[in-house]
Amino acid sequence: MRKRIKIVQQLLQKKGLYDGNIDGIAGPITMRALAGIDGINSSLPKTRQITTYIQIAANERNIDVGPIDGLWGPKTSAAFNELTYQLKYGTPQPPWRPDEIVIANPHQWPVQRTAEFNSFFGERGSQLILIDLPYEMKLSWDLRTKTRRTRCHARVADSLQRVLQKVKEIYGEDNISSLHLDHFGGCYDDRPIRNGSLPSMHSWGIALDFDPTRNELNWGRDRAALAHPDYYDWWNCWEEEGWISLGRKRNFDWMHVQAARLPE
Repeated sequence: MRKRIKIVQQLLQKKGLYDGNIDGIAGPITMRALAGIDGINSSLPKTRQITTYIQIAANERNIDVGPIDGLWGPKTSAAFNELTYQLKYGTPQPPWRPDEIVIANPHQWPVQRTAEFNSFFGERGSQLILIDLPYEMKLSWDLRTKTRRTRCHARVADSLQRVLQKVKEIYGEDNISSLHLDHFGGCYDDRPIRNGSLPSMHSWGIALDFDPTRNELNWGRDRAALAHPDYYDWWNCWEEEGWISLGRKRNFDWMHVQAARLPE
């Protein structure tokens, strides 16, 4: 409840109706401010007044909240999550369901673990080349170690360099550093997938990991740093070249991006 009250206080503050602390306490100052909102029934319990204003504020932003009745149900809960996100980031939440994110495939990356994939990329560990990176990377497991090169499959090399060059142009090296886009978890590594036996896409040098510490394997969009709006342009750079984010498509392993399609 305290989180809801804080959001209400922030909203009232934006309207110039509240000049108290954002403390999550529905005290006299908060309730007096609420009384200045059309549609608030001051005879209702505090919790219903708070909920009513959340519903009103969501409705003002065209967020579907259902009836404005002061009752907290699933629609109000979902609307509150969207409202909270918009207050924090200034933009609606991005789509995250797989069928809502359509990614081009200009280089015709094949679907992973298919005969076409094996024909396209060949044997694991074959056709590897060393490429220069457009900006300096720090190894995520030892940030004191820096590199300007990595090993990848020859068929993805040009695309990978274009992606990172565009990232550099959009963000600049200072922002790249502050957003941890230079925390490099590696590319080629002939190993099985985590918690499995099948070979990872890293085994062909067609996948990369970034900022693993803040994007752990099982974290979803509610926790993973790379799910935040600051990284929209980052994902656009990859997706314009057809690279697939497991985070964007499956909502886990946000650190991971690969030049192979996922099975439908």
